[in-house]
Amino acid sequence: MNHQSELGRVISAFPFSFKNQFFNQLNQLISYSPTIGLMGKTGAGKSSLINALFQSSLSPVSDVSGCTRQVQRFSMTMNNHTLTFVDLPGVGESLERDREYHQLYRNLLPELDLIIWVLKADDRAWSSDEQCYRFLTEQCGYQSKRFLFVLSQADKIEPCRQWDELCHQPSHEQEANLTLKQQAVITAFKPHHPVITVSAVENYQLTELAEQLIQALPVQASSGVARQLNSPYRTQSGGERRT
Repeated sequence: MNHQSELGRVISAFPFSFKNQFFNQLNQLISYSPTIGLMGKTGAGKSSLINALFQSSLSPVSDVSGCTRQVQRFSMTMNNHTLTFVDLPGVGESLERDREYHQLYRNLLPELDLIIWVLKADDRAWSSDEQCYRFLTEQCGYQSKRFLFVLSQADKIEPCRQWDELCHQPSHEQEANLTLKQQAVITAFKPHHPVITVSAVENYQLTELAEQLIQALPVQASSGVARQLNSPYRTQSGGERRT
């Protein structure tokens, strides 16, 4: 069946004004270029994680000088569709520059469809992440459903020598410790979406992260992101939103 022709026949029964509005909105959905923010301390593995998930490597676009510290923008393009990532500074840096960063966040938040917050699984202190998150949600009014928390570098969780390099899986003891870390994130941040534990170098749970990413994105942004995912992660549930 030619679905486009069938759709045209169905829509033809409606008034012209409706048809025009319908196809305009449909075109916006198809051509929408998502923008995703990246938060987390330096060394959390943000770039490695994104490069593992998507078909092309991140390429720098520009530095956005919203303050002295520059914001890094990266993009990837496939089939005329562009996906942009904005690496936001400030987490774990000098408290003296908080005011500077806060104004930067206020300026950039409106253009972001989602923020992926990357926390190192073996990090023992997230106090700076918590402070920044509270500012974004309480002072800037950014909704908790617009954040997706990810525990990265799961292979480094103690006891790190027990990681199963053949099956690319944590040991039972590591898995128990990762579960405790997930619960710690839930307690500290009270996230709207499930906390995903991953390892980019081990390809551990990247499919689960891809699925959750699609579900967390606003409708207009999800299809644009799904098209850019590496083929192993473009599963049925990862490529289509559940209702």
